[in-house]
Amino acid sequence: MLGEVMSLVPFSAGMAWSWMQWAVGLRRLGHDVIYLEQVDPAWCVDGSGRACPPAASINRGSFEATMRRFGFQGSSWQIDHRGEPLAGTREELDRRLAGTDLLINMSGHLRSDRVLDAAARRVYVDLDPVYTQLWHAVYGKELGFDRHDVFATVGLNIGSGSTEIPACGIDWRHVLPPVVPDFWVGSDVLTGGRFTTIASWESFGDLRYDGRWYRGKRASFERVVDLPRRVAGQEFELALRRQHPNDETLARRQGWQVVEAGVVAGDLDAYRDYVRGSRGEIGIAKDAYVAATSGWFSDRSAHYLAAGRPVVAQATGVEKHVPTGTGLIVFDTCESAAAAIDAVNAAYETHCRAAREFAAAYLDYRVVLPAFLEGCLT
Repeated sequence: MLGEVMSLVPFSAGMAWSWMQWAVGLRRLGHDVIYLEQVDPAWCVDGSGRACPPAASINRGSFEATMRRFGFQGSSWQIDHRGEPLAGTREELDRRLAGTDLLINMSGHLRSDRVLDAAARRVYVDLDPVYTQLWHAVYGKELGFDRHDVFATVGLNIGSGSTEIPACGIDWRHVLPPVVPDFWVGSDVLTGGRFTTIASWESFGDLRYDGRWYRGKRASFERVVDLPRRVAGQEFELALRRQHPNDETLARRQGWQVVEAGVVAGDLDAYRDYVRGSRGEIGIAKDAYVAATSGWFSDRSAHYLAAGRPVVAQATGVEKHVPTGTGLIVFDTCESAAAAIDAVNAAYETHCRAAREFAAAYLDYRVVLPAFLEGCLT
């Protein structure tokens, strides 16, 4: 059983691709996979943005369309906080939940006792390292840790001596985002194109711990904002979910092309085409991931790599765990980012091939998921 949320408005195709690669990967490995989303009625709106019942909402529509796309109709449910299905019968859902071996609960999204109690073993997968630990240890946020048996994180340094972020008394296991390679097959090499990034600046508020601030993605972007001026002849594009009027102005003034993220990330095919049509990714991480040396690895970067697109990514400490330098290059300053872009452009075909090889060796669901499951079930 896999639990995540994907039907928030506006719909995020990147998130949907990430969660469905877990689901499809597990199914391809021979597991019977049930996908659940617990819905808060406050999320639910109609096409005009007005509040409406969940069953009539565009949230419901996007969920059903995604499940059909990946072949999970009949194996997926939206439920309320009591575990009651929004569509279908309670008896049918109870029958499918009976005897569930494992719940993979992304960010602890599923909270229904009825669902949690149905699983013999429950895994909390932390998708927001640093934030998750500080919310719990410093800000006292209730995250449902006590309802889970195993804990995994995409922050590869969380729970180690490589970061000062508290582990909250938890033995954190580490996991990279899985990809299904055939989803990303496209043209091998581009002759031109822009380095792109998809961003939403304000998803979380700033946090303070032990005298230090841990901030969001805007703070990281400001450190590399003049990158287009440092790389002659290379265009950069920011697909931005606009939350502040000054964001686009700042980026354009420094030479970035800016497009509305909703056009890129609001549709599954448009998102995939955008990734495959990019020359590569300029990966900008939340300041918190960088400042904490968290080892965070981006699921979006995983998509670019699987598509054979080089990734030039802000260093988070992940470089302690995976090879970098070809296909995946990390940077810590605007100067080193510019040098990395120049290096990629000087041997572009080599970096494209290395990107896909990296994905095959470290991100392929046949590599990631069996090891993950073994760690969760033993």
